Amino acid sequence: MKTYLKNWNYKRFLQLGVGVYFIWEYFQDPTYFAVFFGLLLIVQATLNIGCFSTRGCNPNINEEEKEKFSENNDLEYEEIE
Repeated sequence: MKTYLKNWNYKRFLQLGVGVYFIWEYFQDPTYFAVFFGLLLIVQATLNIGCFSTRGCNPNINEEEKEKFSENNDLEYEEIE
């Protein structure tokens, strides 16, 4: 359990909390949107799938991957007149 929770960051906890909130709201006022969205967020948080960030699915890129990306990012283009 410790190794599973080791990779959790504040975004996953926030996502789990928002999912639980939507499930709670479903019991207060039953709407299918609340239960669907709540379950979706809870599943994404527990299984670490999906993107709950504006930075994409993998915001934690190490320095080696950054260097590979910057080296292979040489764009070649042809100007069209």
